[in-house]
Amino acid sequence: MSEGDLTPFPSALVLDTSFLRTLGGTRTEKYRTFIEYVKQEDVTLLLTRRVITELDEQRAYMSIDWVDKAQTAEWIETTGELQPGVRIHDGPRAGAIFDRTHAKIAEREQKNPDELRKTDASLPAISVMLLGSRKFGRVGILIDDNHAEESIESVLSDTYYEGRITVVNIWDALSYMETEI
Repeated sequence: MSEGDLTPFPSALVLDTSFLRTLGGTRTEKYRTFIEYVKQEDVTLLLTRRVITELDEQRAYMSIDWVDKAQTAEWIETTGELQPGVRIHDGPRAGAIFDRTHAKIAEREQKNPDELRKTDASLPAISVMLLGSRKFGRVGILIDDNHAEESIESVLSDTYYEGRITVVNIWDALSYMETEI
């Protein structure tokens, strides 16, 4: 991903648990930069059901209750359940994106797919659903996991969704946001 891939910046950002963990709490500069940019640019943050499950499991390790934020703050919300049959035009269905991403992550991590969580694989599939809702013209997936980032990018390349769904790691996102604030 290059800085040019972030222009225009996506109007919706699907957040991964690893991204939120790395972002840190309200006292960190990373958090303040991120939230200031999101509010200033009217970007919608989204938590998937699988990420919410992981956040609940890791509550003791997180300094922010992101699930509570999604229920009380205007700039963050939750997504619906994955609908595998959704697709846009000739693009692959959300379920196919999910399956291909999960297999690619397992291959990169050299693990049995049945032993891996499916949270990272659900991020691009949910993004397809968000594009299908027509509420958002461009969706970003914010992640801090190299295997998942590379796998998602690999699956999305050369599909209808390339350029409409952007995979961004925390460091590139924050670098971009700092220059724009």
